Amino acid sequence: MIRRWLSFWLSTTGVNAVGVLFLSRLTTLAAGPAVILFCGISLIEGLMSFWWIRATQRKITALTEKARGMADKKSPPHVLLHPHDPFYELAMQLNHLQTEEQGIDRQFQNQSREMTTILANLPVGVMVLDRYRKVELANPAMESLLQEQISNRRHPYTQDIKQFELANLVNVAYTKQTNQRKVIQLRSEPADKRVEARVVYTDDPEGEFQIIVMLYDVSEIYAIERMQMDFVSNASHELKTPVTAISGFAKTLLEGAKDDPETLTKFLTIIDQQSNRLVELINDVLSLSRLESSQTSHPLTTVSVQEAVEEQITVLTGMADLDQVTLENRVPAEIKQQSDPQKLAQILKNLIGNAIKYNRPNGRVTVSYWTDQANWGLIVQDNGIGISSADSQRVFERFYRAETSHSNQVVSGTGLGLAIVSELVESLSGTIQLQSQLGIGTTITLSFPMI
Repeated sequence: MIRRWLSFWLSTTGVNAVGVLFLSRLTTLAAGPAVILFCGISLIEGLMSFWWIRATQRKITALTEKARGMADKKSPPHVLLHPHDPFYELAMQLNHLQTEEQGIDRQFQNQSREMTTILANLPVGVMVLDRYRKVELANPAMESLLQEQISNRRHPYTQDIKQFELANLVNVAYTKQTNQRKVIQLRSEPADKRVEARVVYTDDPEGEFQIIVMLYDVSEIYAIERMQMDFVSNASHELKTPVTAISGFAKTLLEGAKDDPETLTKFLTIIDQQSNRLVELINDVLSLSRLESSQTSHPLTTVSVQEAVEEQITVLTGMADLDQVTLENRVPAEIKQQSDPQKLAQILKNLIGNAIKYNRPNGRVTVSYWTDQANWGLIVQDNGIGISSADSQRVFERFYRAETSHSNQVVSGTGLGLAIVSELVESLSGTIQLQSQLGIGTTITLSFPMI
C-alpha cells in the first residue's frame, strides 16, 4: 500500500524513475516506522530541492530571455522578483538598463525626426556621401535643384550628379580631402539656375569620413545684382541726355545765339523742357530709392477713394487738355477704404498720367471702383494706342518704354512710372494686372485686401 502510494506521488511530481525505484525498494526491504520516517524526510528534502532548482531555472530563463530581447532591440517585460531573492539585484539592473536604453532610443528617434524635418524644409540642397562615394541621404531641395528623383537606397552619386563642374568638385574633394566651393550653372526648366556649390570633407578620429554636398540657389541674387547694374547704367544714360542738352544749348547761347530773340526763346524753351525732364527723373529715382529702403511707410487711414481719384484728375487736367483727352471719375462718392493716402495718390498720378500719354486725340480715361468680400480695387482704363503683348510683359521693368512706332506717336517719360506703381502696390499688399491691345487701349486693375 505505502509503496504504491509513494510510487504514484513521486511519479506525478516529476521525480525521476531512479528515485521512485529506490524508495520503492526501501519500502519493500523495511517497512518499519523509522524507515518510513527517514524516507518521508528524504522525500520532502528532494521535493524542496527540485522545486528550488525549477524556480531558479525559470528565473535564469526569464533573465536570459530579457537580455536577448534587449540585444534584439525588442521591449521584453520587466522581470519582477522579491527583494530577498538572490537574483533581485540582477533583475533590477536589467530592468533599469532597459529603461535607460529605451529613453536613449526615444531621444535618438526624436533627434532623427527633427533632423529629417529640418533637412526636408531647408532651402539649401544637401547630399551626404560615404567613403565609398555612395549617397547616404539627400533632401527635397537637392532633388529640385538637380531635377532628379534620388533613391533612398545607397547608390553611386554619379547617378544623380551629372553636371560636369559639380561632379568634378566632388571628385576633387575625395581625391585631395579638402573643401571645395564654386558658383556653377545648372541646367534647369524653365530656366537655368546659378548655384553656389560647397563640397565639405568631414572625418573622425577612427578614419571614417563623409562628403557633404550643399547647393544654394543664388539665381535671384545674381538677377538683383544685374538689375542694379542695369539700373545704374540706364539712370546714367537717362541723366546724360537732358544734362547734355541743357549744357549744349546753354553754351550755344553764351557763344552769341542769345542775340537772336527767336533763337533765344527756342533754346530757352528746350532748356526748360530738359530741366523738367531731369527733375522728373530725379524725383522718380528718389521715389524708388525711398521705397526700397522702406522709408515711406505710413499708418493706414480712412480714405475717400472718390476724392483721391478726383484730386489727381484735377492735377492732370491741364496735361489731358493739351492732349485732348477726357478724364472721367466713376468712383461712387460714399466709398471709403483703409489705405496710405500718399502712396495711393502717387499710384493714381502715375497710372492716369500714363493713360493720358499713351492715348490719342479725343481719347478717354476712366477710373472705376470694384469690390468683393475680401478685396477692393480700382480700374484705370483708356482707349488709347495700346501696347503689344511683348511689351505688356516688361512694362513694369525700370526704364522700360513700350514701343510706339506703330502709332507715329512720341511718348515722353522716364520709364520708371509703372515700376514705381508696382513697388507701391506691393508695399500695400496689393496686386496689379495689365491688359492691353494695340489700337484698342489698355486696362490696369488694382487689387487691395479689405481691412
